[in-house]
Amino acid sequence: MKLERLLAIIMMLLNKRRLSARELADHFEVSLRTIYRDLDAINAAGIPIVAYPGASGGYEIMESYTIDRQYLSLEELMAVIAALKGVHSTTEDKQIGQLLEKINALLSTTPSGATGSQHPVVYDFNPWGSTPAIAQKVNSLRDAIERRVRTRIAYTKIGGQSEERTIEPITLIIKGYVWYVYAFCLLRTEYRLFRLSRIERWEVLAEEFLPHQSDVDQLRWQEDWDTGQRKLLVLRFAPAVHVRVRDMFGPEAIETQADGSLLVRTVMADDEWLHGMLLSYGDALFVVEPAYIRERMRETIKKMHLLYEKDQNVDR
Repeated sequence: MKLERLLAIIMMLLNKRRLSARELADHFEVSLRTIYRDLDAINAAGIPIVAYPGASGGYEIMESYTIDRQYLSLEELMAVIAALKGVHSTTEDKQIGQLLEKINALLSTTPSGATGSQHPVVYDFNPWGSTPAIAQKVNSLRDAIERRVRTRIAYTKIGGQSEERTIEPITLIIKGYVWYVYAFCLLRTEYRLFRLSRIERWEVLAEEFLPHQSDVDQLRWQEDWDTGQRKLLVLRFAPAVHVRVRDMFGPEAIETQADGSLLVRTVMADDEWLHGMLLSYGDALFVVEPAYIRERMRETIKKMHLLYEKDQNVDR
């Protein structure tokens, strides 16, 4: 355990530069005395650690010092390959492809049989239903981000309204199997998330823009089309859809009734997605609460009934 902690301290100092003894002690859940002993041991091993006093002080590895990067084990290299393959599945990234080739070349020098080993986890970040059109948008927007040029898009909001926007794309994001581009919108003069599936047309312009200082790591996942107020829902599902219900809701939200039906209590945003999701269960769902959502469901079902009751001339 001590050896693993020493190696972890070295990696943290290499990656984060300066850290205080208290930060290290809290991270590894050990005493300050233990951390001081670890730092002395690292120094004694020939890795120079410099101490800086003061409020912004701490410990860091001497700037001119470098460490041999060939410290990754075979298992760690296989984990890197598995993750890179998952990323590579989402876009035609030449850099990632070249990196995969280099790492595979490293594995070719391992003992016989090692290269045939398989990582126990397969990562595939390619969204379900992904089409070549999405890949085109991803690659085109990535090119705009790298060249730092503006892009004109035709964007459709959740209500169906289509608007022309000129954006300064900052980064591409895949979250929940959905692609987004985080960009500065010149129309709204603020940072926005745009869902790629709602970009009908796009044109990469020749207009360059200055780098943005936005902190993507602190991005709040609140979009202009996802502003529904969160509501407590009580839903009763027929036994026939129990597998689908358990796929969607956590076990803590589900209560099995004596007749085999499932009573679900959950909190969800009241938006267009919720309405469509509830309707997708057909007659296998009854909305117990709130009453206004149950009434909205009833009105939609009435309209659907009238639509199909009409004598329409349908091409066959």
